[in-house]
Amino acid sequence: MLKQRILTAAALGLPALALVAWGPNWAVLALVALVLGLATWEWGGLARLENPLARGALVAAVVVPVVALGLAPVAGLHYLILGLVLLWWLVILLLLPFYRERETAAPASSRTLFAVAAIMTLVPAGMGLVWLHALAPLLVVYLVVLVGLADTGAYFAGKAFGRNPLAPHISPGKTREGLLGGLLTVLAFAIVVAAVWGLEPMDAMVFLLLSVLIGLVSVVGDLFESILKRQAGEKDSGSLLPGHGGILDRFDSMVAAAPVFLAGLLWLALIPAPPVAA
Repeated sequence: MLKQRILTAAALGLPALALVAWGPNWAVLALVALVLGLATWEWGGLARLENPLARGALVAAVVVPVVALGLAPVAGLHYLILGLVLLWWLVILLLLPFYRERETAAPASSRTLFAVAAIMTLVPAGMGLVWLHALAPLLVVYLVVLVGLADTGAYFAGKAFGRNPLAPHISPGKTREGLLGGLLTVLAFAIVVAAVWGLEPMDAMVFLLLSVLIGLVSVVGDLFESILKRQAGEKDSGSLLPGHGGILDRFDSMVAAAPVFLAGLLWLALIPAPPVAA
């Protein structure tokens, strides 16, 4: 399984990272739209939207705004969405400890709420990735690698030292030791990158703290998708990626990490904020 995961990640991830690093913004927008479209289709399956038209409408409700926001100059609407999604993830973080799995099938109203949650979650993530790429493509590469290392570090640390469950009602396999291992991996990576980029000491310290925060935030995105899968009674969101499951299974950490990372970079003035279009 691990070998299959590595081969899939290398075959798909490396070309995608090359495109992000050196490709034009419109190509990255197209890639993000494709990934989000596939992830939304899987999300619709988890939400029990059995009608293909309904699921296709959900895909359009996510992809069309992302493309429109990606093509438009940065305006007040972009900052409004960024602010709202920070509040969205804060609420999810506060509610995670109170989650308990339903013993009965979710009512239709719950399925509708999960579909709405797809829009609230995926649209800002796509917007954030395309926006950040327009400002600093290498920071998108850094974010993707950081989130992957957080997951990898947590996996191996959890296997070796995991004893105490992190969120037993949501994802019993995750442990506090695994979380710590993931965060230490993130910190080590951030130290190396800060040194290579020659950041000033104060900027480097802020960059390291933000990176560790993003490692934590990525776990929140992962746990949120785990709730969707538990409610749907599914182990994976799909089967498109051998060894990984579905697209959403690989993108779940990024949906939380991308907008928070962008907001942190802008707020901490680690990257210049683009002028707001009238």
